[in-house]
Amino acid sequence: MRVRFSRVAGIACVMGAAVFGVLALLSSNVSLVGAMMPVAFLGFGIAVLARPYVIVDEDAVIVKALIGSAQEMYPLSAADLLELDGARVFLVNKSGRRRLRGVTGWLASSRDWDAFRAWAERRNARSTSATTNDCRPRGGPHAA
Repeated sequence: MRVRFSRVAGIACVMGAAVFGVLALLSSNVSLVGAMMPVAFLGFGIAVLARPYVIVDEDAVIVKALIGSAQEMYPLSAADLLELDGARVFLVNKSGRRRLRGVTGWLASSRDWDAFRAWAERRNARSTSATTNDCRPRGGPHAA
């Protein structure tokens, strides 16, 4: 499953590029930084609209960088849980609870975020039932 960035953020960046571009064209004295601002906003807007935000698989959650090829991978075992606390995501495993850096709900597409929440809840239900079943005694009441 792919969680995309919010379209609102991408469109806002593209519109910001248009506004800064018009201001740079109308200004008689533009610095290099002022001239590059529309290009930067346009680049961010296109990246937000085109790239996935988070890639979710059964055995890993991959957080992609907005620009470039960098990515952070969080491997998932069968017993790991994903906690969604408001707009933040936490991975809970044997080593403790740690936050998935850079993953927040307000940056994600609302439809994709809802699907991610539903997937995490289903996965957590399977994980807790699997660990609960592993702790049951085997062999009935007379087993030694």
